[in-house]
Amino acid sequence: MVMGLALLAGVAAAGEVHLTGSTLGAFNGGAFAPNDTLLGLSYSNSTFDNTTISNQLDLGGNPSPGANFNNLGSFALNSVDHVYNGNTFQIQVTFTSPSTITGGAVTTFNDIITGTVTSGNGGVFIDFDNTAQTFNYANATEMGTFTMAVNDVSIAPGQLASVTAHIHGTSQPVPEPVSMAGILCGAIGLVSRKRKQKRAQA
Repeated sequence: MVMGLALLAGVAAAGEVHLTGSTLGAFNGGAFAPNDTLLGLSYSNSTFDNTTISNQLDLGGNPSPGANFNNLGSFALNSVDHVYNGNTFQIQVTFTSPSTITGGAVTTFNDIITGTVTSGNGGVFIDFDNTAQTFNYANATEMGTFTMAVNDVSIAPGQLASVTAHIHGTSQPVPEPVSMAGILCGAIGLVSRKRKQKRAQA
């Protein structure tokens, strides 16, 4: 019984989550694409490959249109004054690792945001739904869960800004058959012992 419990405790130890994937974007419900433009505001997609530290990860890499990395893409705003009120932007995040993700929006994270511009060419504020979505996964080697929330974006005329996100996640290895056998033996031993105690008391 002690052996089975010890193995179970080892399996339950929380580990880090390794995340890889890419993004696409679209203004006003259009088709998702690596790049999209609305008036003077342009989106460029990104790839990411990073691992949580102490179960936390911030995808906040510097903006680099055409070569974004470890963010969710970037926006570029020109210096021409436009009105963006009432327009929307949708970002799609596709995870390639960890594999076999369920929950949230399956393997994609969709978030509709509204862009507004201040008067006098003051810039654009992109207001995301900051609600964290939860994703679960279980594959041949590990199982775990993580949450992901997108941060709002403010961008000044003539500047670049990254789309960033905060992630919290934990993982644990899938029990090996030998470990599972030990856990089952421990559980069977515990049941058998309780039955013997009941018989003795009767």
